[in-house]
Amino acid sequence: MAIEIQGRVGPIVAQDGTLQDPRLLKDASTAVSDAHSKYYETNYRGNVYCASIAAAGVAPGTALGTAPPFTLYNPAGSPVNLSVLEASFGYVSGLFGIVALVFAWNPQTTNANPTGGTQLTPRSCRVGSPTQGQGLAFTASTVAATQSILRPFLSVGIAQASTAGVPFPPVMDISDAKFLVLPGNCLSIQGVGAAGTAPLILLGMVWEEVPV
Repeated sequence: MAIEIQGRVGPIVAQDGTLQDPRLLKDASTAVSDAHSKYYETNYRGNVYCASIAAAGVAPGTALGTAPPFTLYNPAGSPVNLSVLEASFGYVSGLFGIVALVFAWNPQTTNANPTGGTQLTPRSCRVGSPTQGQGLAFTASTVAATQSILRPFLSVGIAQASTAGVPFPPVMDISDAKFLVLPGNCLSIQGVGAAGTAPLILLGMVWEEVPV
């Protein structure tokens, strides 16, 4: 026996939990499209967060170590995974040597937060929301062990603020959930290369918190 399926032509404004007809176009075809921008829904639900180093900047470092310039940490026992959406870099000041910034990792085997350094304040990307997430962010804080490289982020060459033009334009890495930080683990950004003279940079990450 045939079953007739009907839909409603035109936009629908509805509340959560209500039942609605499928949306149709004027030619009776089914409307299929992106629902706003890519992360609108999860951001609207208060699941997207970001953190950045303060405006003064931080030294990028020259080798893998235990005090990365930026670390995103998912505490042991957290009810969520941290799905990294993007990482960003900005130049502040100083003379750079040739250095590569890399994503690095080590498990927090002690099940403790990174220590020392500065704990940053993650913000909800739903601007104005007081929501507090699970992810923690740190700069120059000590992690459990020397980290291992996951992959390069970007490379910068010899430049300084007195050089004509902008030495380094802002850089964004669209990770788009290629990194998933499980509870009790951390993801860091570290510099590997020549020291230069007092280089300072900004680093930040955006992540989605997804229930385990």
